Amino acid sequence: MERDYLLEIGCEEIPAGFVGPALRNGSQLLAEALRKARLSFDKIEIYGTPRRLAFLVRSLKESQDSSEETVLGPPKSVAFDADGKPSKAAAGFARSQGVDIETLRLFPTERGEYLGIVKSEAAHPTVEILPKVVAEFIPSIPFRKSMRWADLDVRFVRPVQWIVSLYGEETIPFGFGNVVAGNASFGHRFLSSGPILLHSPADYVSSLEAASVLVELEDRKRLIREGLLEIEKQVGIRWVVDEPLLETVGNIVEFPVVMMGRFEQKYLSLPREILVTTMRNNQKYFVFEDASGKLFPGFAFVSNTKVIDPDVVVAGNARVLRARLSDAEFYYSDDLKIPLFDRAQALKSVLFQKDMGTYWEKVERMADVAGYVASWACPGKDADCRRAAILSKADLTTGVVKEFPELQGIMGSHYASRSGETVEIALSIQEHYLPKGQADELPSTEIGAVVALSDKIDMICGCFGVGLIPTGTADPYALRRQTLGALAILESRDLRIPLAGLVDRSLEALSGKLKSPASEVRQKVLEFFSGRLFNLWTAKGVPADLAEAVLAAGLTDVVDLKAKLDALVVFRADPAFEPLAEVFKRAINITKNFEGSTPVSPDLFEHEEERVLFSAVESVSSRVREAAAEGRYGDALGQMASLQSVVAAFFEKVLVMAKEDQVKNNRLALLKNMSGLFSSVADFSKVASNKAG
Repeated sequence: MERDYLLEIGCEEIPAGFVGPALRNGSQLLAEALRKARLSFDKIEIYGTPRRLAFLVRSLKESQDSSEETVLGPPKSVAFDADGKPSKAAAGFARSQGVDIETLRLFPTERGEYLGIVKSEAAHPTVEILPKVVAEFIPSIPFRKSMRWADLDVRFVRPVQWIVSLYGEETIPFGFGNVVAGNASFGHRFLSSGPILLHSPADYVSSLEAASVLVELEDRKRLIREGLLEIEKQVGIRWVVDEPLLETVGNIVEFPVVMMGRFEQKYLSLPREILVTTMRNNQKYFVFEDASGKLFPGFAFVSNTKVIDPDVVVAGNARVLRARLSDAEFYYSDDLKIPLFDRAQALKSVLFQKDMGTYWEKVERMADVAGYVASWACPGKDADCRRAAILSKADLTTGVVKEFPELQGIMGSHYASRSGETVEIALSIQEHYLPKGQADELPSTEIGAVVALSDKIDMICGCFGVGLIPTGTADPYALRRQTLGALAILESRDLRIPLAGLVDRSLEALSGKLKSPASEVRQKVLEFFSGRLFNLWTAKGVPADLAEAVLAAGLTDVVDLKAKLDALVVFRADPAFEPLAEVFKRAINITKNFEGSTPVSPDLFEHEEERVLFSAVESVSSRVREAAAEGRYGDALGQMASLQSVVAAFFEKVLVMAKEDQVKNNRLALLKNMSGLFSSVADFSKVASNKAG
């Protein structure tokens, strides 16, 4: 037999951003707890509002599943002595299992016979098991923050006020804090009074709806969306669709009522971002625009209750918004009084990081690196790149950014335009923060890309230089994201800037700030870059051994490294790859400890295969180097493939480790020179042996 089980946890208002994750993660944890308790069920449905989290377990069986488990102890050879009597090990195992030694028996396994016991656990009624399972589950629901209340020894996101625990029509009581679970829920805080007695889980949604609570988030979102579309229809404007805000607002209310307000036309002179941020982020208001995309001087908001006089509520919301827009208008007009370049001087008194100095020091370093990057990326824009770097953080000193930190960069771009900076410099101030994530857009302008790269490399080298190195579990300065962003910019723009050169230039700018020798920091930063490239490539499906082989050959520039990787991936599909990899790995391994001189003397050759290999290497080496120098790594690999048969013949006929040192060293030098050809593309000793044959 099966019954549905309803668990509703009622509490004070939960932050909107906590509701969804708590329900999703809580559902998984409850499912795990039920399975661990051997309680079978069909599925778990979740419902939630700001005042309740509910889990509806469908078709929960009325009894546990019985279990039978074989527990193995010591092997027979250890469990019995030479006379066949139980040993101390056998006696200890019996004690650990709480049974008499006579009840143990031998079980055959693939490793031989082992002493063991079959332990059976009887099935208990679900009503006996459930209270403990649920009481332990509730405090395990994860929240970013939780709290204690009164003098209770329990924690939850907000003080728990009631709990519904209903298994079919049967109440399953248990205690949490000072609340005992029952069958009484509560409706809307203002539109319903008194408890609602639930008789079964099937009544839950309809009973709460009758008490003005829509427990389904999608129902609340549907009502809000319908209200916004109705405003569209009535006013002839277009809702700027914002699904994340729709979900946030849906988790703020239990019974949504959509209303519309307006603000004065004069505020439309403010940058759109200020208006949208004020309405959306601060007030959770929905915004509209006309057919041309121009912002409409009005907004929609969602009330959590029906109101007697909507005009009063609308006026109240408009008054709050007007105050915020008035503040924004003041800050914006005040900010415009000082040109952005002059504002940058104020960065001298703004600390960036205690070991890396002020923001002014940072933008000076960025300007220096930007000049270096511009020499590769856009030589004619060197001065503009330096100026953009100096301006990039100047908006941190403005009133609007202090009021709306999320507009950092965006406002800098506005102020730069108003200060007479060129369009590209102005846009670069906003773009230099890009990309903000792996899937985010990249800077669209050359100057934006240069300044973004300068900012990121300064952050990476600076943090490594002062010991703020990310660990396996913590990366508080987002250096992994910054590195991936820098790599993405370099690759997307085909910038062939040597990674080592870029790091060297940044460390030079950071001299005086470093807490470790620059050479040590350089090595750590380059290893960090190498690690990010390895993860980036392998995440895209590149075989790990090929990625490692390319990176081990040395960090050049991103475009060059990618060309090598692509050529190697293609070459692996060639029938010549595996035999070639095999002979070259052999050559690399046999010469890895050879540190003698590499000139080869044909006079010391004793076998024809030596002369043939020497001649072949001499023949292809110039073509291989020329192709590699031009980035034609596929051609270089093709040239090297022609050596496979002569190298194989060499190893078959020639004993490399000859008795005479001169002969031996000459052969090692020949192989060293040959394997060195490959080092311009990849380190073949890193290629997995099962792939290499």
